[in-house]
Amino acid sequence: MSRTSRLALISALLLSLLLAGAANAEYLGNITFDQATPSFLPNGFQVNVSIDYKIDDPAGRRIYVLPYTNGSPTPNYGVSGSAVYPQGTGTAPKFFTITSGDHVIDHVRVYTRDPDFTETPLEIFVQAIFQYGPHGVYNIQPNHTQYSRLRHGMTFSVDFDYGVDAPGCKIYARPFNNGQLETGYGASGSVDLPPTGTHSQNFFFNDDADMDAIRFSIYALDNTTLLDEFFVPWDLHWREWGVYDMELNFDNVTSLHNSQNLESSFVIDHQESGDLHVWMWSIQAGDYCPGSVYQGSIPEPTGPHGITRYTRVNNGTEAVDAVRFIVGTPTETYMEFDMPANFYYGPHALQNFDFTPAYPAILSLGEPLNMTFDYLTDEAAGVRIFARPAYQQVGLMGMTSAGSPLHPAPSGSGTFWCLYNNDERIADSVRFQMVTDDQSEMLLEWFQFGHWIWGGSGEVTHVEDLPAVTTLGMIYPNPFNPTATIPVNLSQGGHVKLTVYDLRGRLVRTLQDGALAAGNHNFTFRGDGLGSGAYICRFETPTGVQTQRVMLIK
Repeated sequence: MSRTSRLALISALLLSLLLAGAANAEYLGNITFDQATPSFLPNGFQVNVSIDYKIDDPAGRRIYVLPYTNGSPTPNYGVSGSAVYPQGTGTAPKFFTITSGDHVIDHVRVYTRDPDFTETPLEIFVQAIFQYGPHGVYNIQPNHTQYSRLRHGMTFSVDFDYGVDAPGCKIYARPFNNGQLETGYGASGSVDLPPTGTHSQNFFFNDDADMDAIRFSIYALDNTTLLDEFFVPWDLHWREWGVYDMELNFDNVTSLHNSQNLESSFVIDHQESGDLHVWMWSIQAGDYCPGSVYQGSIPEPTGPHGITRYTRVNNGTEAVDAVRFIVGTPTETYMEFDMPANFYYGPHALQNFDFTPAYPAILSLGEPLNMTFDYLTDEAAGVRIFARPAYQQVGLMGMTSAGSPLHPAPSGSGTFWCLYNNDERIADSVRFQMVTDDQSEMLLEWFQFGHWIWGGSGEVTHVEDLPAVTTLGMIYPNPFNPTATIPVNLSQGGHVKLTVYDLRGRLVRTLQDGALAAGNHNFTFRGDGLGSGAYICRFETPTGVQTQRVMLIK
């Protein structure tokens, strides 16, 4: 028997012995929502939750979800019940809703109960942002991808579902940039709409224009009373030449080998009398990435048509933080722009990871995290690959895991497993290490993002133990007079803009416009000098825009 076969056999025997001794090795994982986060939902709308599970107790388990706001159950919630799920694996469909009021859900609690409701064996809080209120716009489907450059006159359209607590409404979608309505657009109007349904809006520019968000405004049927408005981040631009609907052949944040092309398919659209050329290049810190190469361009004729281009870091270990699209002739550049990216090139690569259970997940002590991956290497003698859960890029100690066979060059697939038998562990990634056969040299260290928790029966994972999420909290009191408190939470420090507008879109207060440290902060909104009525609080961070309605009563 070869050394590789012996190692695989020993790992399999060790895992079987560990699992045989583990009591009720279970998990909840691959927790997904059928609505994007953030979403702006009307009261009564159900968010469906899908949960993969493994149940080891012969008595079975009940599985529940519960929406949370600021560490407590969200008021006025409704949730699905649970029958007893039997021993084994499967997928549990669940739902939650908010029946009334204005509330922002920032976490969803997913947990199991024993059939007699005496214990909570597993419990995890999953980050999400669902803003509920009397009115909502959701299932938003733009017709062009972010970072696109649309040609002058091209129409950007967006389809969406909506619901309002009114006899009917009108809804308008308009382009915003840097907190202001971008001027010079042409746009569709709105017919009288019933209280719920599907609607479409569109707008265009005949000259250069930029947009970083879509503003959805919901008006009453009289077309003068603003019921609510929402901002959805969307980076889009209009130029004389079009390059749009870019799609890359690798998921963002990926380790790539120097032999692999980073390829984009997209539409080129121009009306020049002569043919234009299009190139794509790897960018690092605003300049061309060292060691990078690009695909040459043939002349592209007029009119819209789909093409592909590639770039690659041909040698060296380099980070690519953007890809640049260049339009012009061999002697003159007409347009260039960067699309954010996050790729890491080198002579060794790990990619195409698959985890069971998929994150976010909670596993009982003794339950293994299984994983598969693909690898590429320039190490002619082959490599060994090990994995360890990590938190903030520090490997977590105390685990039991598989060994590694010698993976042959130049490429292939591998498997690994790990588990914890003692003490709770929280991981925000899995650290992979590719080493030489004798383990004397580290060839590649790669952190693959994820969210896994190991904990024993009865252990509870508290909201504050999880990484923070950036949220605009519930304003209180609401209605208010003369002051209201606006709580915000930042997952990481950065530039923040917190402003208040009246229902005509006029700025009435700027509460913050600058750097703010991570953590919880409270701002005071004073009604001095303002008239009674509704105001819109707008919270803008690098991760997006959130809004909330507040009422001043004098």
